[in-house]
Amino acid sequence: ESHFNGYQQPFLYFQVLFLTAQFEAAIEFLSRIERLRYCAVHVALVLYEMKLLVTPPNSQAQLLTQDPADGPSIRRLNIARLIMMYTRKFEVTDAREALQYFYFLRNLKTPSGENLFLSCVSELVLETREFDMLLGRLEKDGSRKPGAIDWFHQDTQKITEMVASDTEAKGMFEDAVMLYDLSQNHEKALSLINKLLSQVVASPPSPQSTRNRLASLAINMAERYSTLGHEASPMTTKTFYLLLDLITFFDLCHQGAVDEALELMKGIKLLPFAPEEVDHRVNNFKHYSDEIRRCLPDLLLATMNILLNKYNSTRASGAHTTVARLGLVDDGGKDTYLNYLRSHARTLIMFAGMLPYRLPGDTNVRLVQIEVLMS
Repeated sequence: ESHFNGYQQPFLYFQVLFLTAQFEAAIEFLSRIERLRYCAVHVALVLYEMKLLVTPPNSQAQLLTQDPADGPSIRRLNIARLIMMYTRKFEVTDAREALQYFYFLRNLKTPSGENLFLSCVSELVLETREFDMLLGRLEKDGSRKPGAIDWFHQDTQKITEMVASDTEAKGMFEDAVMLYDLSQNHEKALSLINKLLSQVVASPPSPQSTRNRLASLAINMAERYSTLGHEASPMTTKTFYLLLDLITFFDLCHQGAVDEALELMKGIKLLPFAPEEVDHRVNNFKHYSDEIRRCLPDLLLATMNILLNKYNSTRASGAHTTVARLGLVDDGGKDTYLNYLRSHARTLIMFAGMLPYRLPGDTNVRLVQIEVLMS
């Protein structure tokens, strides 16, 4: 290299190496010069496709290596490393272009045995977050709009699911839900969104909040699944739709629509509102998922606060029309309705005490405090 004054006359030295069939060394030399790296890459791709390059078995090897089993003049060029070095400067700004280079790696494997092309695509998607452009997206009618990956890989479902798994592993859970949904892994999509919804179900709704984003995503999925069907398990599906009901319940609570919220909670049949319902609700509770159980303290407190709200408003107004509207046979007016609300509160406390589930430390105390305010 020094003999031919390589850096001052790079093409001369490249020709010397190339014409003596030292392709790997020639390409590696040219790649060291930033302004000529594109030449090195494209020469390498032509030779690689013609099967004229000697490459190492490990895609994580250095750019140029020598294997003791080879002859003394044989070098191995890591085409994967060369492509990744080259695409690094534009993959974020021009992901489509980077994808075309990664396609040359489709027959190589990572040390863990994964397809190197798919692995590069996954990293590209995670880095650029160009999910729709690269992988496609689901339309409202359930059809899939193709992405750039469709030009290079027939099994788009496999690669989308792989990206979804990598996305989940990196803690990007909302994106992972959409990608699992796109890959038609409905069980995983619903399981993951159930976990996410259960963490925010009781939070007040606000524009651009995590809760609102998740609720919007969940409603979109529910509408599509109800029309087109899905392949998730009955238990996961039941949890999903119940969480949507709970989202609606807490929305009504935050809006102050206590009558509608209470009627919805009774319709869900998750909590008991009469003493004879307690045993049945306790037994049923054993069959609910952890995501539903996690919501229980907030549900109990919200429902008790609704009862207290109705109790206080009834005492203040003196109205007894609510009694007839609720269908109570013995219309004793205001006192009957107040006793009716107190009975609901006592039933909820009885239910909380019989649950085979440990509630957070202050939940039972707060429930009792609310009941005391209704005496």
